[in-house]
Amino acid sequence: MAGVIFAAAISVGLPLVALVYAFYRKRYIPFLLGVLAFVVSQVLFRVPILKYLGENSIAFSMFSATQPVLFAIVIGLSAGIVEGLARFIAMRFFMVQRDWKSGFLFGAGHGGIEAVIFVGIQALTLLFSPTALAYNEAFFLGGIERFFAILLHIGLSIMVLQGVVHKKFLYVVLAIFIHGLVDSLVGILPLYVPKESVMIVLEVTLAMIALALFSYSIWIKRKGVLT
Repeated sequence: MAGVIFAAAISVGLPLVALVYAFYRKRYIPFLLGVLAFVVSQVLFRVPILKYLGENSIAFSMFSATQPVLFAIVIGLSAGIVEGLARFIAMRFFMVQRDWKSGFLFGAGHGGIEAVIFVGIQALTLLFSPTALAYNEAFFLGGIERFFAILLHIGLSIMVLQGVVHKKFLYVVLAIFIHGLVDSLVGILPLYVPKESVMIVLEVTLAMIALALFSYSIWIKRKGVLT
């Protein structure tokens, strides 16, 4: 049960805390734009397209079966591209508050709604289920993954905001590449890492990249690149 509670606290509790803080600091628009950027790019656009191709395209299915590494790279980059461009469009055309804290809350909204959809809703449902103990370990790992995924989305959002503020699209491209790399590894590592170790390797890899990117975002704040 502790693992399910932990997953719910991370995947629902943290986004709610960030939302309350955003309203308190009068930066709820960046937070909500982050939510919208994920929902539009993934839930309404990318996921339905991939689902349609998986169910109706023989070529798509053959590609995934015969070229698993290349397929993982394409799928990973597709996530990076749609979410990166959604961040850019939201920040460039709709977000007036463009300071560091607004970028942080944009990323918290973006990663937060992803956590709620992927882990939080199921964790909350299991809290009231007698079968929760059977999923304890899986949800504990899921909670850790969501924590670092939220950090990753915060770092990526601040990087895109840096590109918007300083009018350097290269930062947007770099954010797309980093996001695509992380998502590609999710598909590639299971092909080469033993099954009993793959989840740990994936979690450690995500944590290292997320912490490095978040550290970079702290660095640019201290340097005054984003105030």
